[in-house]
Amino acid sequence: MSLGDLLRQFKGKRALVVGDLMVDEYLFCNATRISPEAPVMVVRHSRTERLPGGAANVARNLKSLGAEVQVIGIAGEDRGATLLEEAMTQQGLSPMLIRDPERETTRKVRVLADATHQALRIDFEADDPISTDLEEKLLNAVDQTVRDVDVVILSDYVKGCLTPTVIHHVVDSARKHGVKVVANAKPKSLKHYRGATLVSVNRLEATEALGLPRLLDPESATQPIHELRSNSGVEQLLVTLGDKGMLAVSVKETVRLPARKIEVFDTAGAGDTVIATVALGMATAGFDESVFRLAIETSACVVRHVGVATPSQEDLAAIAEL
Repeated sequence: MSLGDLLRQFKGKRALVVGDLMVDEYLFCNATRISPEAPVMVVRHSRTERLPGGAANVARNLKSLGAEVQVIGIAGEDRGATLLEEAMTQQGLSPMLIRDPERETTRKVRVLADATHQALRIDFEADDPISTDLEEKLLNAVDQTVRDVDVVILSDYVKGCLTPTVIHHVVDSARKHGVKVVANAKPKSLKHYRGATLVSVNRLEATEALGLPRLLDPESATQPIHELRSNSGVEQLLVTLGDKGMLAVSVKETVRLPARKIEVFDTAGAGDTVIATVALGMATAGFDESVFRLAIETSACVVRHVGVATPSQEDLAAIAEL
């Protein structure tokens, strides 16, 4: 299938995102001098930008690709939750937030000096697993939604939303309704995604999941990744390899693709673009090489920008011509 045909079929696909929602906040500043108080940079604030982050950025990517998106996640009853709702609303997203008054909404504040240099990041967050009461509320929301979508995306940033109970229930519920489940998992939670359609991990995460003493060698990765897929019980496994491209395996197939050679400014959020593209691809074409080629192209678009970005309509039009 051509990339243009695949992108056109994304229009109107219905996606449900469940996972760790957060706010990405950028303080754009101008570097002025070294502080007389300590050997640190003094910066003068010029503007602030806030964007949906984590699972919310996956939703933002899905929307940019043409999907109809529903989002379910956990938030506190604090300023961070207000900023999260505002950031998502500005992007045309309407989240279903399960509130926990005892929980701090995840917010990542980055101080950027002279537009591009990240001088500091401050994280406000709680990462303990959600309570059984919150699990029940979240899963009730999922059960009311899952039958009406084409694909479910579990976006795991290890902030406590995707407990083993939540993962197992969502996978089982989606499979019951014939809905594909795509996830970006972490090594410690990979075993809980048994039965998922496709799970994505990066090179470092694959290395940890395999228990290797050194970073996974892309040249000899095929067999270990097939074994990891089999042991984890997922139907398909995708490993993103940075500048070495990506490797995707199913029971009988292997797809290996090189990365695009481009000037990279910021890789933040690239994994969200990959998982969003692949999720819609799974719902449209299944395990097909064109799905992963498209993910290479869409993620190449976002790493050209500073900060978390999504593919623009101009980017997608250019990809459709490839």
